[in-house]
Formats: sequence, structure tokens, C-alpha cells
Amino acid sequence: MRALPPGARVTRAPMKSLFKRLLLSVLVCSAGCDVFNIGDAEGTRGRGARAFDPYSSSASGAISLSLLYFNGCAILPTGEPVSAGSLDLPDYPATCEAMNRMGQQVPPSARFEVTPGVSYFIREFTAVDAVSDVHTDFKNQHAPSFWMRKESRFKDLDWSGVTVGRDEWTNDFDSTFQRETYYENAAWMRSLDDTFLIEVLDADGAVRTSITYSRRDFMGEGATTGRTRASWLVADLARPRFPGDPEVSLLPDGTEPTYKTMVKASFSGATNPFKTLTMPQLSGEGLIRVTWSQLPLKPFLFPIVFAPEAERPATCYRLDESGLATDEQVPCGFGLTQAVRVNRPTNGSYFMPGDSVDFMVSLRDGDGNGLHPRNRMPSYNEYMGESSNGLAYFNEEMLLTYREASSSESGFKVVGPLQDLQVSRGSYTLPYFSFPLFSEPHFYLPPGSNQLAGGGDAQPPTHYSVTLPPNAKAGTYAIILKGHRTFMGERLNRLDPFFFQVGQAQPTTYPGRVGNCQVCHNGVNSLSNVHHGMSVDHVEACKTCHIEEGYGYLPDIIHRIHNSSRKYNQNKGDCTMCHLTRESTLWPSLMSCNGCHVASHGTEYFDLRFEPMQNTPNGYGNCAESCHVTTPPAEHILPPR
Repeated sequence: MRALPPGARVTRAPMKSLFKRLLLSVLVCSAGCDVFNIGDAEGTRGRGARAFDPYSSSASGAISLSLLYFNGCAILPTGEPVSAGSLDLPDYPATCEAMNRMGQQVPPSARFEVTPGVSYFIREFTAVDAVSDVHTDFKNQHAPSFWMRKESRFKDLDWSGVTVGRDEWTNDFDSTFQRETYYENAAWMRSLDDTFLIEVLDADGAVRTSITYSRRDFMGEGATTGRTRASWLVADLARPRFPGDPEVSLLPDGTEPTYKTMVKASFSGATNPFKTLTMPQLSGEGLIRVTWSQLPLKPFLFPIVFAPEAERPATCYRLDESGLATDEQVPCGFGLTQAVRVNRPTNGSYFMPGDSVDFMVSLRDGDGNGLHPRNRMPSYNEYMGESSNGLAYFNEEMLLTYREASSSESGFKVVGPLQDLQVSRGSYTLPYFSFPLFSEPHFYLPPGSNQLAGGGDAQPPTHYSVTLPPNAKAGTYAIILKGHRTFMGERLNRLDPFFFQVGQAQPTTYPGRVGNCQVCHNGVNSLSNVHHGMSVDHVEACKTCHIEEGYGYLPDIIHRIHNSSRKYNQNKGDCTMCHLTRESTLWPSLMSCNGCHVASHGTEYFDLRFEPMQNTPNGYGNCAESCHVTTPPAEHILPPR
């Protein structure tokens, strides 16, 4: 769903209708076709392609390992705190804050399983310390900083040089806003020489294997991508009355603001998958200990259970010749692959405007085993209870409390035709078909459905139906599946398009306005392994979800990610690095340009910045139509005409 800023509130009114969208249909299945054949090698300019990817889950030399930590306890990607079991760990809490149970302190019960004999590489290490509704004086920016530096679990970091940085307002939905104040430039944030000693211990406390990672070994660490940050968030606000407004602006219905203070140290996207550690051949309990060089006296403890592959229960499903699950159960493997079976059009070749496109979703592990029965998916309670074969659903607490922006929005979106896809430009009236219309995908399990009577046990279907509009344009359309899975320490995000034709048999393709991502994003850091897991071949599909700021307006976040990254060392004024056409660079707006040129106009367009997207003019509007008509910014290198 939303990638930026992480923690944007889930309040969009259309979500209420998502509970009614799980539609059943009887299908005649036929395989969809990928109509693209992109052959460029990595490191070349232009469109495509993946070419070489050393990480392919169970087929690769090592499995990615994610280590997550929250308020003193190891957690699973579900947000459930991990139990120490029978291990004698005096420094591990007897109770942990349970995000999924209103922050209650409970004895941890989840188990973190890994496979002995398997080689892992560290995909992610994330540690969070956060408090809610503690720093509630809207005028006092010092109190959150004091807590971070003097009271939090990160108080022993080197906070010298810390300053009050960006003070961002984000339009959450219509007239609902949030304000986030960032504390930046602390010495520990600026460091590049950190190390992380990863040790695997047996139940007796003996170190059985270890490896050291450098901070430079990780690609992602910036707040823009939801990573390392120190911030104070105030949500459920009305817009400020004027620049620097010191008073809380309440919503018309009187909703009280919510306050969250957070320190998050997060390092993701290992650049070297061949730097691995092999889990010792043990069974029973053990421990992963992470010692950060910036906190040498306070290691992070992750109790684990060694679960031998030979003892895995048969909870996955063998597939039949058509690629759908049978009733025969087999043990699961690592990985996540997604497949779609689309019903055959009436004319046998392509759908017509007004037709219903019926399709079946099939989610599998990397070994080709079904992760769910043919006609249904696991329930929310099965997901939370670690009995969903690793399939993950929308988890509001991981999004809002842990500020995890990419891990819990499983569902689909239908868009097309591909040649008409473009960035939204200040309106929900799009030049292409999109279901759903807004940024969110159609969730398999909508947010909050587990809180309804029986909702936690509801099992979403694998069959869906989307009706094309009567004026649907001809061309190639995409069913985009967004999936998430965690299994034996491995944590994967996948975003895969599957194509069908409307109105004509001849395929069409993306506009080809942006590309070149593979120049930097290749191998283990290919876009297939970063954030949502969308291949560079289909990067232009990203714009179909990131259409507004509450979910990360694409021109803003892409510019901001690369402008703030210490790993992106290209000329940041060279638009040809990503833009393939001159036209794609000539739509300046407040929202597009602020990604690099923060507050370039000061407060001159203050009111415009707070107009919701459906009102014009707004911050998404084309400044070229007014001031920037004749001359593009001279400091930018643009593609030739």
C-alpha cells in the first residue's frame, strides 16, 4: 500500500467497501501470457532487465534472514513477540509489548524457527523503540528528543550533533493530516563504519558460528524508505492555519490527536549475498545474538528454534498439471511465487469492454508447492498463529506502530491498458482503468476484518472477478499480485504482473518514459529483491498505486529516496539517469519537485500544499503551465527531445 511516509493513517473511506468485494465465480482456467521479451543485460541503459539474480530463494546459495526487534523483544514479521523458551537469558524480558493486543505487556509465546544446515545471509536488521501518547505537548519539540537521548533503549548511541530537521505535514485523506518531526544529523546516523557481529549460539550459550557485516553491506537505511529514523508523529489533525502554526488543529468531529515517538535503526538489502553463515546442525533451542558496534554493551537477542528440514510437517499442497493445488499435502520450502489463471474470453483471444475478467490466484513456495488449498486462503488467525505457511496479510499494527511500509498489504490490482499508464496529475480521474481506483490494492483480507464477528476465522477465496468498463480502451491489461511471505527466517515481498488482452489481440506495452534502474539495481539489489519486489521490467506499473502523498506520491518519493541516499553517488541533477524521454521530465509540481528541492518556494504556496487531491488547483498541479513554461531548470540534464 503506502510506501511513504511510513505510518500514514489508514482512514480512506472506500476501505469500508472492501469488506464486500470478495467475489466468488466459477472459472474456466487458461494460463495468462507474459507478452514482454526484454533482453537488455544488467548495467546497460534503457528498458529492462533482470538478467542475473544470484538470489532466488531455495534455488540459491543462501536464504535471506530478517531480524526484527521491538521495544526490547525479538518479534516475528507478524508483530508477535518471540519467546525465550527454556533458555536462560537474564537480559531478555519476561514480558513484551504486544503490538497486536493494544500494546499490552504479555509473556511472549511466538517461536522463531530456522533450518539447520542452511546458509543464510542477513537481508535486514531492524530495531525499534517507541512510545505512544507520551509526548502530547504539540508545542514542545524538545521532550521527544530528550526521551530519545536520555531514556530510550538507544540512549547510549552517540547523539552529538542532533538537530530538529524536517517538519512534514502529510495529507492523510481529504481534510485529515499528520505531522512528523524528524531529529536528524546525530553522529550515529551519519556513521558509515558501523559493524554488526552476528553470532549463532546453542542452548548452552556456546557460539557455533558467526559473521560480521558492515553498515556499507546494506543498501537501504534512510527514513524515506521507512528505515532509520528518529521522529515524533502527531496524527489525526486538521491542517495548520498558517506556516508554523503552534496550536493543535482538531478535526471537525473532535477526534483527539494521537502521538508517537520513535527511534528506529534499520538496515536492509544486503549487497553481498555470498557473505553467509550456515546454521549449525542442531535441534531444539538456540540464539542469534547481534552486537552493533555503536552499542557494544547491549547486544540484541533473538531466541530461535532449530527446525530440521526432515521434520517439517506436510502443510503445503502438491499442484496438479494445471498448476492448481490438490488435496495431497507435502512439506513447504522456501520462497514465494505467484500465479494467476484467467478465464478464457468468449472469442478465445481477448476480452471486450464490459466483460467480466474472472481469475484464480495461486500462491506457491519456490519449490512449486501450493501454500493454500485450491479455493481458499488461510484466515487472519492462522496468519497471526504462524499456521498460514508464511502467507501474510494486511497488519495495521506493523504499518502504524512498527512503521513497516512494505510487508503486509497482500492483494491485487487490475490496471490497463499499459500504454496509458501515467503518474497521477492532481486528480483521481485517471487516463487508464484501475481497480481499485485509489492507491490501495484489493486486499485478500481488508484492514480490520479480523475485528468483525468471526472475521478472524474467515478464509478469503482464490477466485475473483473484475468487470471492465463499457468504454475500456484496447490493449494489454495487467493483474498485479502483491504478496508477502515469511518462512524459517526468510521474509519476501513479491509484486508480479500477469497480462490479458482487451479489445484486440495485438499486445501493447508500457509508455517507456522511465527506466535505467538496472544500472544500479542489479543482482541481489535488483528491484525484484527490493521493497515490494517489482521487477525493473515493470517499473512503470509502480505509478498505479503511488498516486497520492499519503501512500507515497511516486515523483516525490523516488526523487527523495535517491536524493537523500548515501549509496546513490550519481549526479543528482542528471535526469537522464532515470528518465528516457524529455516529456517525462517536464511536469514540475510542488509534490514532484519537493522531493529534492524542499520548500523551494518557502511558504508562498502554503495553502495550495494542503489542498486535497480532488480539489484544483493543488500541489500536484503542473507548474509549467504558469511559471515554468519556457525554460526548464538550467541545473538539470534532460533527455534530448
